[in-house]
Amino acid sequence: MAWLCAIVATTLALATPASDELERGKTAFGRAEYTRAIKILKPLLYPDIRLDNEGDVVQVHRMLGVAYLFENQPEDARREFRKLLELRPEYRFDALTDPARVVDFFNGVVKEEESEITALASARKKRDQEQASRAQREADERCAAQRQVVLKNSFAINLIPFGAGQFQNGQHGKGWTFLGVEAGLGAVSVGALVANFAAFGISPRRRCLDPQTSDTTTPRACTNIDHSEADLSRNLTRVQVASGALFFAVAAWGIIDAIRNFRPTVRLDDESGGVNGTVGPQNTGNTGNGRARAGVRPSARLEAMGLEWSF
Repeated sequence: MAWLCAIVATTLALATPASDELERGKTAFGRAEYTRAIKILKPLLYPDIRLDNEGDVVQVHRMLGVAYLFENQPEDARREFRKLLELRPEYRFDALTDPARVVDFFNGVVKEEESEITALASARKKRDQEQASRAQREADERCAAQRQVVLKNSFAINLIPFGAGQFQNGQHGKGWTFLGVEAGLGAVSVGALVANFAAFGISPRRRCLDPQTSDTTTPRACTNIDHSEADLSRNLTRVQVASGALFFAVAAWGIIDAIRNFRPTVRLDDESGGVNGTVGPQNTGNTGNGRARAGVRPSARLEAMGLEWSF
């Protein structure tokens, strides 16, 4: 029957919340009921610690050490004080408010364990620094993951030829293609116009190839006219018109393509230099390389607002 009662008592103790047991132990300790305090507080630490707060664990070791000391169990008191010092190497009793017996006994334990306490204090300080460093690093990583810059793309850029819209959308290959083709067609068209005007002026000359006669009084129609300059001028005009038409066709194609792939906003990773134009992995467009996108877009800098051209 005795063992059954012990099992029931242990079960009830385990079922009672540790915080309630701690309050009961504090009350018994405050009333100097040290035997009862030991009975209540000891199960909170042995065989397993049931307290979640390290400060409560330190407090229970302190109360158990004092209770054991006043119950004339110095070895148990020394064990509790050692565990207290393992958790708080800098802990000391106050000579003005705590009993002199407790202060002297605890100081004796401190003196016995002086070298070990120093090592514990150093290890604890190092552990605290590592924890603080790890917490700071994790906080920085979370902030870096959350801190993003959103650039607003300009829709008007899509209406500019020479691949400007493609560069803004991050499609570098298309941008350079449109830029090269449109520049080439435009150069051919303008070149043909300039060459035609420089060589023949507003209208080409037509020369008469009929033999000259001495009779100048009677004019007669020319039957054999040289059309070589007119034909050359006409061919230059055809080249000018054809290349110009192709230029506008390619430019319109580029504008339509830019509008189809237009994204009003682009989220950039601030830590990787997003404010300077680096695109985060989710916004690499069709470049396939995650490098800085080229384009003209509103600057995301806080100190100035304006257009920014970047490659």
